[in-house]
Amino acid sequence: MNNNFDDGLRRFKEKMSVGAFKEAAKIKSDYNLPNDILQVAGKEAYEKCMKEGDYSIAADLAKQYDLPAEMRNDAAMRSFRRKIGAEFFMAAAEYAREFNLPNEAVQEAAIQAFNKSMSFGLINNAAEIAEEFDLPESMKMEAATKSFEQHMNAGLYRKALRIATKYKLPDEMINEARKRISK
Repeated sequence: MNNNFDDGLRRFKEKMSVGAFKEAAKIKSDYNLPNDILQVAGKEAYEKCMKEGDYSIAADLAKQYDLPAEMRNDAAMRSFRRKIGAEFFMAAAEYAREFNLPNEAVQEAAIQAFNKSMSFGLINNAAEIAEEFDLPESMKMEAATKSFEQHMNAGLYRKALRIATKYKLPDEMINEARKRISK
């Protein structure tokens, strides 16, 4: 059994040293290798990824190999900032939430994703973002109102009514949709 363990450890370290992290993780699982023994290899791979600017991979490694939280947070925040800089706001918001970054980071990215969706006329998408990330009520209402208007203008009165009732839009909007449905 010890030979099997040593073989697994050797294979794991080989894969980590060449950046084959998924294969290394499979070997870790196949040989049931404990994290405490693997932390040195995990830290070395983390540091290499950080130097190369592979922050997402570094954050994943820190999480997977139980490296100190500040290492994980540093890599995750750098990856988050890169996603924001590339205007991948939705991906940044989801990533920030996944890595338990501060709520302000999640909200910052979600608001930018909302605004980008609104500017491109992707109103339903904006409404979903507002709901999913619990954005301010005013943003939810803005998206719901615009979505309602789009559906009414397109003759999709039932969808407009669903939106109006779901987001508790003013009664006159609900009544207008009902009136159009009954015609």
